Amino acid sequence: MIRLSILVLILLLMGIHVVMAESSAGNVTVNIFNVNGKPASSMHGVVYGILVNAYNEKGMGPVFMNNNSQLIFKGIQPGTYILYVYYYPNSTAFNYTEYWGNLTINVFPGKAITYNFTRNMPWIKNVYVNSTQLGNGSCAIITVSVVVYNPQSVSFNGVVTVYISSQESPLNAQVRNQSVTLNPGVNNVNFTYTLSQPGTYYAYVVLKVYVTQPLGQPRTTDQYDWTPIITVYLVSFTESGLPSGTLWWVSINGTRESSNTNTITLLLPNGTYQYEILPVNGYVANITNRSLSLNGLTVNEPMIIGVGFKSKRMPIISDVIIIVVSLIILVTVALVVLRFRSRNAFDDVATA
Repeated sequence: MIRLSILVLILLLMGIHVVMAESSAGNVTVNIFNVNGKPASSMHGVVYGILVNAYNEKGMGPVFMNNNSQLIFKGIQPGTYILYVYYYPNSTAFNYTEYWGNLTINVFPGKAITYNFTRNMPWIKNVYVNSTQLGNGSCAIITVSVVVYNPQSVSFNGVVTVYISSQESPLNAQVRNQSVTLNPGVNNVNFTYTLSQPGTYYAYVVLKVYVTQPLGQPRTTDQYDWTPIITVYLVSFTESGLPSGTLWWVSINGTRESSNTNTITLLLPNGTYQYEILPVNGYVANITNRSLSLNGLTVNEPMIIGVGFKSKRMPIISDVIIIVVSLIILVTVALVVLRFRSRNAFDDVATA
């Protein structure tokens, strides 16, 4: 009987301890927003959070975001915690897990608290081609600008990687890496690429930042999925009439390209261009200044422009021949007329 009473007492004490522990715990709800202020549930992929005690660094989670863009932590002991938010795209070429930032959370006994978290790590705002120029031979040189926005008041060191491909694939893509310091606000990072084939080219960008958080560093903070940045077309100038090996030139919007074969091939992006066939010593082209438009041109069909050259000496010789022949004919006619008149005069005298 005594043992039974002791057992009941122990169970009662354990129940009281459990009730006290549960009543001292708190619940935390965190609303997650993307950089544009929209709920993160509008994005593909998975958002999750890891809660770490600020004093003993013990972690809790991961807890996954629900359909209401919320991370909900239940039964959290009072204290100060750091919430680390991550995003797995599950839709991009590389699917790197992105670190979106952190938030300090205070948990109070028996209370339910709601916080708002807005993505606060550097992110990619835009990717575009800001300049193009003709390269040596049939190629185009482009400068790709990556615009990175740092929403914080401190700078971060990081690495920007850009893949350029005509197939929306990392296979056979041109890859450039650049170490950067991302100051607060807008940062522009430029890359140079050489394109050697006509077609539409796409860019994929990965931004990694050196920042302390549970998954190690550097950590991806954003990815810019494949996006078309430029379409280049093949334009071919084909000459006839020049001796083999003769050097000739075409000027496109003031930039000269030359060849000692009968073809000058260029890669040009969409647009309208002014071109000029430059003079070759001793020859004249059948076209000089004209314009060409590539808007709406089919990528796989090159634009071919024929250029005919004629020797400047040939017209001069022809003119001389014509003049000489004309003079001979005139002289002959004059002689015939004079002779005819002389014979008539002679006949008149003889008759008289």
